[in-house]
Amino acid sequence: MKKLPLILAHRGLVTEYQENTLPAIKAAIDSPYCNGTEFDVFLTKDKKVVLFHDENLKRVTGVDRNIYDLTWDDLKTIQILSEIEVDGGMRQYSKLAPIPLLEDALEEIKGKDFFVDIELKAYSPSWSKRQVGGEVAKIVKRMEIMEQVVCTSFNFFMLYDLEKEHREVPSGFAYDDNMPLSMKRLNWLMEANIIGKFVHSNAVCSEHTIIDEDTVKKYHRRNMQVGTFTLYPLTPGEMPTERKEYFSKEVKRLVDLKVDWIETDQPELAWKDLYGA
Repeated sequence: MKKLPLILAHRGLVTEYQENTLPAIKAAIDSPYCNGTEFDVFLTKDKKVVLFHDENLKRVTGVDRNIYDLTWDDLKTIQILSEIEVDGGMRQYSKLAPIPLLEDALEEIKGKDFFVDIELKAYSPSWSKRQVGGEVAKIVKRMEIMEQVVCTSFNFFMLYDLEKEHREVPSGFAYDDNMPLSMKRLNWLMEANIIGKFVHSNAVCSEHTIIDEDTVKKYHRRNMQVGTFTLYPLTPGEMPTERKEYFSKEVKRLVDLKVDWIETDQPELAWKDLYGA
């Protein structure tokens, strides 16, 4: 049994390979600093679930098309570039990488002591995009991998569709401090678990800034897990010392509050905060 919190590589081990790719996931599995990974999924036009972060492919592939307007056969001809824009800067990788199917990513993970947050990606609470939830539930159920995953989303319709398809799939609504509410109201909404009750969540995933001293206790009393993001984000250059010190303090604060998992672009830094060099 690993000590909590688990350290999850955000979009795979992006310090080594392109985000949301099989090499990034395999690197996280092999890393001594990762207990798991997070990755994002979209539904294609022909209802295949693929790993991808943006609605539009242009940032990481150079192709100016929306992912849900393309079929899996279309996507198989498109590669993720070796140089991609990340948070305002360019990051260079060794070679091109294909866009993977969810089944292929889970096949890498299945049976290993490795935990996964599957984020059903959403940029607005769209009813029309809800079907990714049901398709992900079918895959997780068919692959018998429920004990290793949680499915999270900012779109409650997607989570509703997931739980409608298969109630036993672990899921959690996600909260971001960019939501159009004050921090106080966001914290109240999250702690009340109003949306979580609606979609039958058994977890929550929150930006670390929203979590205060009693948030985790309230969720643990409901037998619900609490995950948090994104500590030590990937930056174009060396992270300034003051930012490192801030995130180090945040990791230690969240550990003291007993969060269940922490998502980070730089797992080694978070690991060292927990366990030393």
